[in-house]
Formats: sequence, structure tokens, C-alpha cells
Amino acid sequence: MSVDTLTAKVRYSKGKKATRLLRQANRIPAVLYGAEQSVMLDMHESTTRRFIAGLQGSNQLIPLQITDDKGESTENSVLIQEIQKHPFRQELVHLDFRRLDAKKPISLKVPLHLVGEDTSPGVKKGGVAQLILREVPVTCLPSNIPEYVVVDVSELDFHETIRIEDIQFPESVTCDAEQELSVATIIGRTKEEIAADDAAEAAESGAEDDAAEAEDDAENK
Repeated sequence: MSVDTLTAKVRYSKGKKATRLLRQANRIPAVLYGAEQSVMLDMHESTTRRFIAGLQGSNQLIPLQITDDKGESTENSVLIQEIQKHPFRQELVHLDFRRLDAKKPISLKVPLHLVGEDTSPGVKKGGVAQLILREVPVTCLPSNIPEYVVVDVSELDFHETIRIEDIQFPESVTCDAEQELSVATIIGRTKEEIAADDAAEAAESGAEDDAAEAEDDAENK
């Protein structure tokens, strides 16, 4: 069996007592959704935790091997739907998986990733590139799920905005968001604006000092 495969056993008992016994044995409950009927699972906690820690993103497809009480195994392609962790110990508490059909498109949210900040005219002038959205909804086949979608701000100047319609999505991926939706922009003040404000503050401070000196001179006369 490949080290890149996650393993689980079919769980036939449920309830607080059964869950407590699982955790005492360094195992955790899990549920697989997406089939005709959801399947209760039990998994080795530390092995599963290390496997999940090594994933490259939340949308990475995972091969999951499930073994029943007869010793028969099935291979499944799944996504992690939800992870529950212990509030203060570095341990998993519960997992939900979503089984995928390789031939059916899936709708999900994919994170956005900024590139081109070093050459952005707005950033060079002292601004900061900022994502307005952190993720976008897309539809694609399971095999085409992107780790992230690139947002290129290399030509973005101050107060300019990148919208969904400006992003180049992979050919196999359809974005489900409105095309006019703003995604990224350049915020802050230009170096010239900062310098002008500093000069104005210096001039105001100098005027106040001159007025104070004139008042002192008048009192000493």
C-alpha cells in the first residue's frame, strides 16, 4: 500500500461510549459523505494527523482506503470537508470526508494567490497589494481542482482594481462568481503624498514654534 494513501476502517458502533473507547486506543471517528449512504469510519489519530499535515492545500484529492469487518477494502477519492481539533492538545477529534465521482464536476471554493507585487507600479510608489477576496467559487472535474488561482498584480497601480473578469482561470475550471466582482487592489499612500504630508506637518510645527518664540519675546519686554 502506498504511503500516500490514507486508511480507515468501517465503524459499526456509535455514541459517547464508543467514541471514548476509540480515542483511548489512539483512534478517532470520521464520516464519509457523498455515497448513497454516509459511512461511519474509525481512523488512527496520529497517522491521520501526520498525513493531513503533509497536504499541500485544503482542496487536495486524497486516496482513502476503507476496510470493512470482512477484510474487504475499497479505494475512494475524497476531499476533507471538515476537521475538528482538540481545543488545546495537538490532536484530531473528528473528520468529515466527501467522496467524489471522477466523472462528475464538483463545485467548491479555491484560495486566491497574489503574484507580481515586486513589479507593481502601485507597490513601487509605496502602496500595498491587498486581496479583497480570499477565495472564489469554481466548478471543475475532481482531477482538475487547482491548488489556488493566481491573481497577477504586476501591472496594477494605485486605486486600480482587478476583477474576476481579469483573472485567467485554467481552461478546465469555471468560475461561478460574478465577473464584475472586485478581487484585489493597491491601498495606501504614494511616497509623494507621504512626503507632502511630512512637509506640511514640519511647516505647521515650525510656525507654531515661531509663534511661541514671539510670545515669549513679548512677555520679556
